Amino acid sequence: MNKHIFNLDKIIMSKIRIQIPIFVYNNFTYTMKLTELKNEKGLLSGIIVPVADFRELKTSVKPGTPFYTYLNRALSAQPEPNGDKDIMSNGHTIDETNKTAALITEELYMYAFEKGVPMFYRDNRVKSPKEFIRANPDGSEDLVNYNLEKRDYTLVKNLLPPGKGYWSYLTTA
Repeated sequence: MNKHIFNLDKIIMSKIRIQIPIFVYNNFTYTMKLTELKNEKGLLSGIIVPVADFRELKTSVKPGTPFYTYLNRALSAQPEPNGDKDIMSNGHTIDETNKTAALITEELYMYAFEKGVPMFYRDNRVKSPKEFIRANPDGSEDLVNYNLEKRDYTLVKNLLPPGKGYWSYLTTA
């Protein structure tokens, strides 16, 4: 038997656990559902990555490496996602799901703004993992830094005046 292929018969089923780590790439956060396989001694024997996460995984792998080449080959055999036809596990297409998520997001922002609560998001204007864009109820935007220990935000700079922010169309100000 090839020494690089582990024997599934030797893996204790109670040692299989699903991990859902959080990754940040280009200021976007996403999760990847990984399954860790451990041998009878509890040592990691392998990791199972769903094919659906290969595209995201590929972005964090150095081009030209054997693993990158493998991911390219594996992905080329997969059909490209077809957003308007492929049905997801929720019973809707990717496009329908994206439209629903966008509407829910707008409703959440509008509700928060009506209550005078700012909302936070990230885009290409943030430069560190601790920075966020604060969308204020008056339609302005600020660049803020989040201090995890103190659990508070510090203003870095004002980005846009009232009524000019990305979410300003949802404000009543």
